[in-house]
Amino acid sequence: MKKSTKIWLCITGVALVALGVFCIVYPVSTLLSLSWVIGLMFFVAGCSAMAAWARLRRFLPQSGLMFFSALLQLILGCLLLINPAPIAIALPFIFALWVLFEGINIAIGSFDYKRVGFSKWWIMFCIGIVAACFGIWGLANPDASVNAIAILVGVGIILNGVGNWVKVAVINKVEKKLTRLGSRFKDAFQEIKDMPYEEVE
Repeated sequence: MKKSTKIWLCITGVALVALGVFCIVYPVSTLLSLSWVIGLMFFVAGCSAMAAWARLRRFLPQSGLMFFSALLQLILGCLLLINPAPIAIALPFIFALWVLFEGINIAIGSFDYKRVGFSKWWIMFCIGIVAACFGIWGLANPDASVNAIAILVGVGIILNGVGNWVKVAVINKVEKKLTRLGSRFKDAFQEIKDMPYEEVE
């Protein structure tokens, strides 16, 4: 790999780690950014759905619902891009509800594992109960949910940045091994080349 590519990977890693730390330190800004990204996703999905409707409307006479859905996605996307605050306010509650329902789902699902003879079913049950409690706590304390989301996003970005550094380290290691193997093959080939013709036969 080119040296410039490695340098860019390292610089990107530093930038991602810095961004991750920023997300953790400034959770409200992280939430607003997430809301803006969600708005962009809605807008792009709406554009795609509208393009699909434009192509398929001749073949699908009942495609009015597709058009309506695409239009709603476009409108919602535009509103969120212009004003991401509403979704930013709702995100902590959505996150807490998701944790709550996933916890309940895991706890109930643990009894199915018990039924099929899995001896450690109670671990899943306990994890589900703890997750559900965290969900309830998040609903009661939305500020905690904001911080939790920011930490998850920040840690994810930091891990991506560290991943870039690991890539560079692995690439350097592989290149060194290939260089050593290449020199060994070169030396062996040179030895064979220098051998007298009779010895080779």
